[in-house]
Amino acid sequence: MKTPSFLELKTLVEYLTHELQGSQLQEVMSTEEGLVLSFYRFNKDPRISNLVFDLDRPFPFLGYFFDNPWSRQKKTKPISLFMTAHAKNHHFKSIEVFEELGRVVKLSLDDDCLIEFRLIPRQTNLIVKKNKKSISWYPVKDLAQNDPNYTLNTDLSDGEEVRSISFMMKQWLRRRGGATSNAAENVSNPFEIWKKNKEKDLAKKKKALVGVEEQINKFINEEWSKVGEYLKTYGLKNLKPEWSVYIDYKKSVSVNMQNCFEKSKAAKSKIKGAESRLAVLKQEIALLSNLTLEKYEQFLNLQNSKKNKVPDRKIEGRLRKTLIEESGVVAYMGKSAADNMSLLRKSKPNDLWLHLKDYPSAHAIIHVQKNLKISDLDIKRVATWLVKEGLSEKKTQLGGKFSVVIVECRHVKPLKGDKLGRVTYHNAHEILIAI
Repeated sequence: MKTPSFLELKTLVEYLTHELQGSQLQEVMSTEEGLVLSFYRFNKDPRISNLVFDLDRPFPFLGYFFDNPWSRQKKTKPISLFMTAHAKNHHFKSIEVFEELGRVVKLSLDDDCLIEFRLIPRQTNLIVKKNKKSISWYPVKDLAQNDPNYTLNTDLSDGEEVRSISFMMKQWLRRRGGATSNAAENVSNPFEIWKKNKEKDLAKKKKALVGVEEQINKFINEEWSKVGEYLKTYGLKNLKPEWSVYIDYKKSVSVNMQNCFEKSKAAKSKIKGAESRLAVLKQEIALLSNLTLEKYEQFLNLQNSKKNKVPDRKIEGRLRKTLIEESGVVAYMGKSAADNMSLLRKSKPNDLWLHLKDYPSAHAIIHVQKNLKISDLDIKRVATWLVKEGLSEKKTQLGGKFSVVIVECRHVKPLKGDKLGRVTYHNAHEILIAI
């Protein structure tokens, strides 16, 4: 089966633009032959769809299937790991052919992720770029229109017809693909999996609701209070036969009466607790009953926000804290030797450790977050805070210039057995703070 011609590729790209509009990349799977990107379509016939990049050097191909034709041929490759880390859960933006380069397709995802697929025989390649990072299936070579191995033919040979998209997909499947069942598709459909899990949770909640209602009715129907009042007035004389289950005839009337009132009080407390649980269950059932596509989109957005959120590190102890509101930089300072050591041990290797040079002072730690840039001005502000907090009020009022040591926490080591919080460090630099 030959590679799509330029005209066939343009038709395929127009078709994919329509099919993938509003879809989200759910899974990335690589094989020895190429790469499969599984998108979930939210707009047109919501379902999973698979974009196949066949990296066969003589006959590269771009396929689009609802069943993953390579589902049983998984082989981890660096490019799939890169895309899982940098492209998964991103949304489709566009796909286009670059005519000046020939049969080169570029697919864009949000957050500046670009996938370039070269369907040029003997120059086949797949290149993924994200910000300043990039990775490719084969070593990257420059493309040029005057390359002797490449000629752009927009016209077909005599008697040759433009193949339909469905015909090309069937041809490729016969040569390179593998049959998959509808059952396999249903299993791989993330919306159906999510819906099935929610239905299981819903069934459990409904069963629990019935159990709580039965428990409440049981407590309401128990007559501990009535039996206690009867014993208080009449004792065991002419006791109703059905109340015998509430009485321990081996014990005195007063003990039975006390037991009845205690059981009545406990039942009222249990009813109150069960009613609170009942209200919670009803709310949970109402939420789980919403199994619409819109609810699934909310679930995906929530998962993405959790994934991208930078976790807050909980630092406990008698610590002082400062926050630079303009940049969001957070710094902590200990109030004792124990606090200083605890703060240092809980810090990450790339956090910044600050200390006054030639003066005893507290330790200050600037937490370096992954997506947060710390400027020299931010460091200077924290260093000024350290000087003012670390020195006595008398010294700061006199003014002067003080040197502050700045080191990455990976280069700071506590002295073994020292109780004064002293450390050794290397790879330091200093800044001068004027007060």
